[in-house]
Amino acid sequence: MLLTIHIPREEERVAFAADIKHILRVAKINTQTYIPGTHGAIKADIGIKAKNISLKTLAQIVSRIERSGYSIENTKGSDISELNLSLSALSPQ
Repeated sequence: MLLTIHIPREEERVAFAADIKHILRVAKINTQTYIPGTHGAIKADIGIKAKNISLKTLAQIVSRIERSGYSIENTKGSDISELNLSLSALSPQ
């Protein structure tokens, strides 16, 4: 599953990525930070990959996205049973 989130300010992108990594660390899920590149017409500059995320942890991540005032711009791999997650914080277009 791929969630793409638009975060206008660069310093917010880094802080948000750290918040998501913290949620995953508490859930004892290994993560990998990467530079995702371009997804279609969208260029992302921060990404986090994690595998085998439980529905509870995924719900915490989506809740954090919503509480931060961000919205999910794009999703890929809509089969939630995969439970693989890649978050990309977008640079301004």
